[in-house]
Amino acid sequence: MSEFGISNTGFNRKRLDRILEDLNSEVKSIFGTNFNVSPESPDGQINGVISESNANLWEIAEESYNAFNPSAVTGVTQDNLYQLNGLIRLKASSSFALLTLSGTQSTIIPEGSLISTSDTNVQFSTQSEVVIPSGGSVTVIANAVDTGVISAVAGTLTNIDTPISGWDSVTNVSDAVEGTEEETDVQFRARRARSVARDAQALVDAIFAEVRSVPGVTQTTVLENDTNINPDANGLPDHSIHVIVVGGEDEDIANAIFVKKTLGVTSFGTTSVPVNDDQGIVHNVSFSRPDEIDIYVEVNLTTFSNYPSDGDANIKQAIVDYAQGNLIEGRGFFLGDNVIHSEIYTPINNVPGHTVDSMFIKTSYPADQTSDINIAISEVSNFTVANITVNS
Repeated sequence: MSEFGISNTGFNRKRLDRILEDLNSEVKSIFGTNFNVSPESPDGQINGVISESNANLWEIAEESYNAFNPSAVTGVTQDNLYQLNGLIRLKASSSFALLTLSGTQSTIIPEGSLISTSDTNVQFSTQSEVVIPSGGSVTVIANAVDTGVISAVAGTLTNIDTPISGWDSVTNVSDAVEGTEEETDVQFRARRARSVARDAQALVDAIFAEVRSVPGVTQTTVLENDTNINPDANGLPDHSIHVIVVGGEDEDIANAIFVKKTLGVTSFGTTSVPVNDDQGIVHNVSFSRPDEIDIYVEVNLTTFSNYPSDGDANIKQAIVDYAQGNLIEGRGFFLGDNVIHSEIYTPINNVPGHTVDSMFIKTSYPADQTSDINIAISEVSNFTVANITVNS
């Protein structure tokens, strides 16, 4: 029996180097061991072309084998397979910012007018048409032209790229709300693993999976007080659940909780949304948004010749990506996770060409502590590039 192909341990693909080796051996067994099949010879080149073609066929066979394996499938095939679980890959979204437009009264600024940042020239487009009133200024929301994680720090959206007579200036008084990248194969696979519990009978697991499957939701914690103690250690009333959610629309989250919440259990939280059941009866479903705890970081480095010219910026982004769980799968600072000082060395060392002389963290500026930061169960740490200082 061949060691390649389908076996009781899975699919073992025959790779190009082995295919070429076997083909050369077969040719020599026919024409003699001295037959020239070197890569420079005509026969060696023919064998190379045939081997590459056969290697492509092996890849197709492996892709076909994995098409129904949720742990190995990728790309479009993953999209198709996961639809059986009612899941659709999360698309990239655009950053958006609230702009203040100033100029002459009655000036019309059409929908789609372009503005760009003064530091990076990233363009934003207005969502709606506005007219400058007698006060001389009006606000409008603008979306980034490109999708993904695009930053626009407060006061940087100041370039008018669509000149209009009577429109004198523009600015954003606060940072843009950053968009998201399209969900990767790894992220989609992890979300499916969490979501297959949607049919679970355990109340906590079922609610967790249902809420986690809501578009835009990135983190969820479900707490339960199934005792007669009022309140419990987490502040929950007796016989209640508390769902803490990052991302997603309030209405979608409330509906997700309602369809899985069992009879007689009270939903607890700071946000309450009315949900109609099939009889038209209104139920107030409650949950909470976590309190965001800003984390400030200061990194002091000694750099070497192979340190990238944009190394400081790369380290800042690596820290943010790590904290959000986007740098190393399964690692990061999520809901209720304490910020562990030593963990932050991991993303810093993801960038080459330096040694770390010292690194400090704190919940306020300047960062000057090396102790871990405690985060409550209803809180989440918030790392931003703007709050990270790298001295190199």
